[in-house]
Amino acid sequence: MNAPGSDDATRISNASSDVQFRRGEVINGRYTVQDLIGRGGMGCIYKVHDNVLGEDVALKTLLPQFLREKMVVERFFNEARIARKLAHPNIVRVHDIGSAGKGVYISMEYVQGESLRNKLEKLPPGKRLPLDEVLRVVEELCTALEYAHQFTIHRDIKPENVMIDRDGRVKLMDFGISKLMDNTRMTSASIVMGTPYYMSPEQLRNSRDVDARSDIYSVGVMLYELVTGNMPTGVPKPASEMIREVPPELDRIIAKCVDPDPNNRYQTAGELRQAIAELRAKRAGKSGAPTRVASSAAATGKRSLRPDQLWLAVGVLMALVALSCAGVAVYWFRGIAGPVTPARQAGSSLGMDDLSIMGRAVDALMPRARNAASNNPELAQLLDKAVSLRKQVDDPAAGGPETRRSLAEQALALCMGVLELSRRPNMVFVPAGPVNIEGTTVNLPAFLIDRTEVTVEEYLAFTQNVPGQWRVPPHLAQNTGAISGRSPVTGITLFDAIAYAAANAKQLPTRAQWARAAYGLDDTPRNYPWGNDWIPEGCVCSGDSPAEVGTREKDRTVVGCLDMVGNAMEWTLPDDRAISERYPDFGDQAMVCGGSYQSGPRPLNSAVAVPVDARQPDLGFRCVVPITLPTADELRKIISGENAGEPQGAP
Repeated sequence: MNAPGSDDATRISNASSDVQFRRGEVINGRYTVQDLIGRGGMGCIYKVHDNVLGEDVALKTLLPQFLREKMVVERFFNEARIARKLAHPNIVRVHDIGSAGKGVYISMEYVQGESLRNKLEKLPPGKRLPLDEVLRVVEELCTALEYAHQFTIHRDIKPENVMIDRDGRVKLMDFGISKLMDNTRMTSASIVMGTPYYMSPEQLRNSRDVDARSDIYSVGVMLYELVTGNMPTGVPKPASEMIREVPPELDRIIAKCVDPDPNNRYQTAGELRQAIAELRAKRAGKSGAPTRVASSAAATGKRSLRPDQLWLAVGVLMALVALSCAGVAVYWFRGIAGPVTPARQAGSSLGMDDLSIMGRAVDALMPRARNAASNNPELAQLLDKAVSLRKQVDDPAAGGPETRRSLAEQALALCMGVLELSRRPNMVFVPAGPVNIEGTTVNLPAFLIDRTEVTVEEYLAFTQNVPGQWRVPPHLAQNTGAISGRSPVTGITLFDAIAYAAANAKQLPTRAQWARAAYGLDDTPRNYPWGNDWIPEGCVCSGDSPAEVGTREKDRTVVGCLDMVGNAMEWTLPDDRAISERYPDFGDQAMVCGGSYQSGPRPLNSAVAVPVDARQPDLGFRCVVPITLPTADELRKIISGENAGEPQGAP
């Protein structure tokens, strides 16, 4: 059986994906697709041109596979029903509902701007939005809520749902889990919907019966985050104790918003808006500030908690929320996975002839590496190589300073690799060295790579551990229990794979890293791990589904990776293009390596371009952890014992 030809590339490029519409496509003879501007677990948002009205609008779509899920569809239509009742300059205007093919969409106002979350993520580390800007944004948000609360409760106030247009105006969006005041159809289910970190105590218990005060709580949490750059978890300090610019009056406003007892909060968004307006006026030095609204505690005769008591109560609550999220942050691939970059050069400030510090650093790591390798023959073998290399570092007969420096780096990488592998038993060590990619030689630093493809059970665990959960591939959601947990997970996009890797402190391999692990260490180039000729029993290259990972021993590369020829094809990243705001994006492609149970075997050095949003039933992935060598200062700390010598893997 030969490797597939160009028709195979065509088959893959037409694979199913999360993207229902392509750039230039005309929907229902009216909307011309211009770009994909948002992507979520259940749908996408497109910028389109309305050829009837002659203006740009946004289309929010629901993926076809969710049309069978009653609650999801109800939430989607509920957003349109609610938002169509809302006409306010600080709320994204919804126009209509439509259908195209097997999907449905909501057409809405296209906001030229960005979400408040994106605005925060663009700030340099340690920087925050100016306080006056924060207060203005929150005041406008309260204006929007004051109007919206006549009809509905939002239930999901967070920076992701607050848009800032080019003029700086706030636009509240996404009323998908709102409930109309007079709507009784969704009140029978006792469910919790929202984003845990921003949800009030009563909403965490049950989203059904919350009122406007729950949204006010969420605004308070968001206000604290905007001012301090942190979520109020643990026992949070008042913002004024963390940020010098923050006045104590703002501490009191935030504390009143997030009081665990709804009766002690601001009772309306208008009350909160007025408190913010008074503070803004005071900061601007204006007179004639609005009359202060009586506190709810005074109006009801209840005693308010002191700020320190209140923050303690809120801290306990937020700690419980954090625990409920399993300690995992909300992951998105941009900015968390980071670029796949070469490892730093060890001893960057050392002279070429000064090797003693590198040798002593290896000596300092050896005892820990030896302990990690005990009772593990594979790690012991790597450590033996490190010991052999270490001896040559001090031997002038081994070569000049440059040669022995290279030997010291290899020994150091091996020691660090052994320590990292002791915590990641399903990975293998790939030493630094060259690999040939279509006639071009690429030199790579050492790294670890998964021994097998990521399995169904590993991926499902990831989807559950992310707050709000990550979308489960449709074929897995529909066949729960019918697919072995030890099979490779397939049918996921490049975005899904990047998010999984980031959540596990890993990265996706570049094409060169995948190739180095697949065939880069072979003395004699060959098509398959077992030789140049294909044999039927060599890999899982036919059938109706992939096999459990690691079941074909012949499909094992020199470094110990399994299933690189067959079972599932695998996503890789470009070697010359780091993950960024520009990649991967709508319409981009990535290289897929290896063969599959559908495609048949491919030579180890082959690859096929695939759209980054494809959900191919025979396309999976594995991950890598780069070995980042210590700098000169870090080497000295390792020697002195200041640094325990922990390996530096993915950021």
